[in-house]
Amino acid sequence: MSFYKTNEEQEVISIDEFIAEWYDREAYVLVDIREETEIAEQGSIKNSFNISMYDIPENINMAPTYIICILVCDNGARAEQVVKYLKNNDYNNMFALEGGIGKLFEALPEVKG
Repeated sequence: MSFYKTNEEQEVISIDEFIAEWYDREAYVLVDIREETEIAEQGSIKNSFNISMYDIPENINMAPTYIICILVCDNGARAEQVVKYLKNNDYNNMFALEGGIGKLFEALPEVKG
């Protein structure tokens, strides 16, 4: 039995849900899909994995299936698009963080690298 409430139909996790259900757990990985220039301008996320959204299709076979992946972009829109793509390819462990990096850093400034 899982501790999280998300299901494979859900594609987006709100900041409040992330903080309440995920932040203090080890059963997920944050995946930063922003470009290097965005990361340089906005800051990195501590303990996250970075891959450009444009590199995902050619590397899809490397996507983990054993852990929840929460994708983060600038405002949440690209992460949601990538999650839809991944779920269409049977990666049901993927979710987008609503509001993107700005909302994440606003709610949890300590995750900024």
